Amino acid sequence: MQAYASETLTDRSGRKVRCYELLQSNAVWNIVFIHGTPASAAVFGEQFRQPFPRANLFALDRPGFGPSGPGRRRPSLDEQADAVGAVLSTIPPGRTILVGHSYGGPVALLAALKFTNQVSGVVLIGGSVDPGQEHIYTIQYIADWPLVSWLLPRPLRQCNRELLTLRGDLLQLQPQLASLNVPVIMLHGNRDRQVPVANVAWLRAQLATAGKANLFDALVYPDYNHFIPWEHPDAVQAALRKLTDRLDHPIPSIAIH
Repeated sequence: MQAYASETLTDRSGRKVRCYELLQSNAVWNIVFIHGTPASAAVFGEQFRQPFPRANLFALDRPGFGPSGPGRRRPSLDEQADAVGAVLSTIPPGRTILVGHSYGGPVALLAALKFTNQVSGVVLIGGSVDPGQEHIYTIQYIADWPLVSWLLPRPLRQCNRELLTLRGDLLQLQPQLASLNVPVIMLHGNRDRQVPVANVAWLRAQLATAGKANLFDALVYPDYNHFIPWEHPDAVQAALRKLTDRLDHPIPSIAIH
């Protein structure tokens, strides 16, 4: 990703977070991109090369990836959301959208819940949100043994740690979804082998059960896989347009008696 500007921030636990930004003079939106695992802010290079109109763009290297620390601490969605909070604390005034890819999806949802007054909407791209879809394999436990894990490159080591704890984190996130108060657009590919498209129906059902079906919408492409941000940047633009249109023209909730 072309780093138009970058800075190192500190979250509320004292961890260093690297953030990249592209500011536009006529911006009315702030868009914060949150990558999956293993990855870095660079996966959103296409979004920075063709920026969404009238928007300031931000992308962070999540803790444990790129120059962001730490490298050894056990990951959690909560700590990752705090890193997003460090970015939110520095961005210009305006309506802010969180865009999370893969593991970055639940990070975006939790950040929207934790920083309610600073987030206007969420776009999930191939988001891992359903705990029932998370499976751990024996090789992952072996890879986490200290003598084995330190033989792995840091991104793969951190990825494995995140996936080992993800299901438990999602189970903790699930009851909090009833408190969500911003619209969510879920962008997914029907041929996604990494994160099954069943995640879309799961989140739709969760919000419907909470009486918040009006907050949810989805764009599912039959022939797309998991790598939408760089293979189909036009779909990301479409999801952002759909969300900004929703925010400009809110859909009223319907009371059921």
